[in-house]
Amino acid sequence: MIKTKIVKRNNNYVVQVADAFGKYKQTGSFATKLEAQQFKKELLDNTEKAIKSTNKITVVEAYKQYALYKWNLWNSYDQMSYSQAKLYKRNYNKWVEPFFPKNIELRKLTNENLRQFFIMIRFKECTYKSASSLIYSFKGMVKWCISKDLISPSDYNIEHFELKNYPELKPKDGSDKSKKTVMINRYEVNQLSKIIKPTDPDNYDQVINYVAINIFMYTGARPGEVRGIEWFNVNLKTSKIYITQQMQHQLLVPRVKAEGSERIVHIPEKLQKVLVRWKEYQAERVPNAKFLLQNTLTGLPITDKQMRNFLYRAYAAMGLAKIKDDGNHVKVLECKFKGEPFKTFRHYAATALLDAQAGNPLLTDNFIKTQIGHRDIKTTRMIYGDHHDLDSQSNIDDELNNSLDNALKLN
Repeated sequence: MIKTKIVKRNNNYVVQVADAFGKYKQTGSFATKLEAQQFKKELLDNTEKAIKSTNKITVVEAYKQYALYKWNLWNSYDQMSYSQAKLYKRNYNKWVEPFFPKNIELRKLTNENLRQFFIMIRFKECTYKSASSLIYSFKGMVKWCISKDLISPSDYNIEHFELKNYPELKPKDGSDKSKKTVMINRYEVNQLSKIIKPTDPDNYDQVINYVAINIFMYTGARPGEVRGIEWFNVNLKTSKIYITQQMQHQLLVPRVKAEGSERIVHIPEKLQKVLVRWKEYQAERVPNAKFLLQNTLTGLPITDKQMRNFLYRAYAAMGLAKIKDDGNHVKVLECKFKGEPFKTFRHYAATALLDAQAGNPLLTDNFIKTQIGHRDIKTTRMIYGDHHDLDSQSNIDDELNNSLDNALKLN
């Protein structure tokens, strides 16, 4: 006689069956305990027939369970980022549930189903990049369902699906190409430094925002990393910051984004002076502050929204953005760095270090990739440091032109 049991998992009731080694594996998942008990009875009466009936799970229901699984990886187990987990929920709510055919069983999912669904969501104005990401997530969903014994490996019919096999799906406007992050140049950084200087020294928010943007400009660190810096990880005597954790939303996560991101960041002299003054300033207003960028009310770091609003207002003051500002929320109408206001500083820092490398033997590949937070210097060179406009709009243009004239001996 087979051994079965019912366990509650999240909001569902899961029926598990013991294998030959006594290990319980999921056989079916149900919304109510009554349905689970009925299925358990069917298992005992006719195991093969009962298990076959669970294979009728639809693609839409399977994706719903998969999205919930991804959400719980972040919400309960902290095994993925908030933005990644949220993406799966958004995929289900915005695209899969409304537009994927409800009657297609997961075990009968085909490449043609994916092709037609791709066409449908593109028609509904889903971008090529988002549609591609969603389509390929179906592969992960099927693999997960196999690992949960919801279907068998023989039901994996879309394993070899590739968009490149359907040239008619390729957009003609070039939107399938990855857009390169627009880098802020040295002239703009210098202008920004002037714009963001606090006008009211007693305004804590002004000062803390100023400090935050300086950290971005001088280190190129990621927003979550900057928000997650605690004072015990800042050594002003040795001018180093230890990046070991990050903030995701309002949750402190004791790890960094990817392999190679945990690192020691060297603090440039100008940033060192800012942080020294800031530590004294903050201590008078927030005794025993835990976080470098600590909010006076919540005890947590200032929010990503606060930093973004501050930065976009500064960009607008420089003429680099058009915004709609109600005092609480900044809506970006136009901006040179729209969608990547912080990431542009990573590109700036990487490019500046690589440009200076030839004239300074201490700026080794190992130092640069560690400072930026990459595992491989190729990432730094080919993606983040591949810019040619570092000194655009600055007086170095005249110097370069003079050097060029002299080199070519032009009159």
